[in-house]
Amino acid sequence: MKRKYSIIIIPPDHDKPPRQIHFSVRLKKAITTGSIAFGLFFSGLMIHDVYQANYIKTYRQKSAYMDELELELKTKDMEIARLHEKSADINNKLIAMASLESQITSILNIPKEPAATAEISRGGFSLQSITPPESLDQVAAMVESEMKVIEEYHGATLEYEDKANHTPTFLPVNGPISSPFGYRRNPFGGWSSEFHNGIDIASSYGTPVKATAHGTVTYAGWDGYWGRRVEINHGYGTVTFYAHNSRIAVNVGQTVEKGDIIAYSGNTGRSTGSHLHYSAFIDGKLVDPLIFTTQTKEQ
Repeated sequence: MKRKYSIIIIPPDHDKPPRQIHFSVRLKKAITTGSIAFGLFFSGLMIHDVYQANYIKTYRQKSAYMDELELELKTKDMEIARLHEKSADINNKLIAMASLESQITSILNIPKEPAATAEISRGGFSLQSITPPESLDQVAAMVESEMKVIEEYHGATLEYEDKANHTPTFLPVNGPISSPFGYRRNPFGGWSSEFHNGIDIASSYGTPVKATAHGTVTYAGWDGYWGRRVEINHGYGTVTFYAHNSRIAVNVGQTVEKGDIIAYSGNTGRSTGSHLHYSAFIDGKLVDPLIFTTQTKEQ
């Protein structure tokens, strides 16, 4: 006969008869095995929950660290982009400065010094005496400051160039001065004297007459005393006029540049021979045209 196990259940009030539950050894083994399996399963769940909780905690820490790194990388990327933009701006300013300096040296005819020996100095500010910059921002500030100085010099140079271009610097025709500025004996005879308000330059009939500076033609036509006359306003208070021409090559309102042909010399008007009469005014005051040049021939 197989062995069996019994469990007696006695009610606490003893008003009911005891109950017996019989089970075999096989059932006992099954229950024991089930209990062990359940225990192992429950233990596994507990271990899994602990592991998962620890994993989640670790993952959150790593995720927070990754977020921090990502934010740091974004910040660095933004800084790199800013520095790149500033570097490009500095490079563009340096190119612009080089261009402006080249224009200045060209306009002023300044000889270029060898790069190895030339000291970069502007207005008492020497790049050799400054403290080396510690950051790109300091470099940008230095370049910006130098750019402003160069721009001021460039503006002054352009103003100088414009004034130089609008200032007479040579005589309108080649030839000897046959009659200077000031009082002279009357060229038509007699012992009387008259004030000569310009200079006469001897020249062959039809010699090209050139504008002595940039300007605008304010008169171009016949003037009884002066014959065919051209008058040019050069700005900056300077006016010149050219008389006794045989032919006029410009019109009133026309803009001319230094060296442009404006007429051809002749013997029109009150004249004793082929020549050019050349006069000049500064701020409305008659002046000797030779004050603009120490030479008697055009360069």
